[in-house]
Amino acid sequence: MKFVFVLAIFIVCAAAVTIHQVKNTRQCKAEDGICKQTCAVDEDDTGPCCRNSYRCCHPSTCNDSLQYAQCKAKHGESKPVCNVNEQDTGIGPFCNGNRCCEPPTCNTKVDCNCKSPGFRCPLINEYLDIAGNCSGSNTCCKPCCLTCGGTFNGPEGIFTSTHYPSKYCYNQICRYTIKVEEGSKVMLNFTFFDLEYNMWGTFTDTVQVYDGEISTDTLMATLDGGPFEGLEFNSTSNKMIIVFKSDDTAAFTGFSAIYKTLK
Repeated sequence: MKFVFVLAIFIVCAAAVTIHQVKNTRQCKAEDGICKQTCAVDEDDTGPCCRNSYRCCHPSTCNDSLQYAQCKAKHGESKPVCNVNEQDTGIGPFCNGNRCCEPPTCNTKVDCNCKSPGFRCPLINEYLDIAGNCSGSNTCCKPCCLTCGGTFNGPEGIFTSTHYPSKYCYNQICRYTIKVEEGSKVMLNFTFFDLEYNMWGTFTDTVQVYDGEISTDTLMATLDGGPFEGLEFNSTSNKMIIVFKSDDTAAFTGFSAIYKTLK
């Protein structure tokens, strides 16, 4: 008799649980949701349904189709972090947190101007491409980018001197502007640095780091020579600019740098 009573209670409870689960499923569907084990990145998770391992997933309330159209118009691509020397257009972040990254304006995928060993690439308009495909020990020279520098608005990023790790170009002034979220600060780290240094002990190519967004702001450092790596700077505001200058006497590898947002 006791067994029958306990079994009846179990059936009633199980039925109640089933009704509760079906009710949650219906509620999810009534709100244009779908029960899934895991919601997609572009869906909103509104809580459990069906059973504890399932979630009620709704179409995202975030609509960034206009931003995507603006990004496409700039020939940009949506990425979590822009690649080396891609321009962060400032469009975004999108619903998934990505940024709109615009490719470099300079096309370096051109054929080598192959020259015999001992000849260096001409001043002003060409640079030495270390990855170039010339026969034997011939030198690969390619046209210099007429534009350099860039503006970076993402929470973190990477940038380099022109054509790094090949040698940079002569007679260039390149300005890299970093602007992160208001109220935050910028951490800048040179992962590699090697500029011209002549035998008389004077430096002719320089990198200047400013705490701010214009060259009249605080000059944190003037860097030259090398090679070295790991040199780090922290701003006091959400902006920092880096100015690279080269002359017409010699070209070296240049630099690679990363930046991150400090809260």
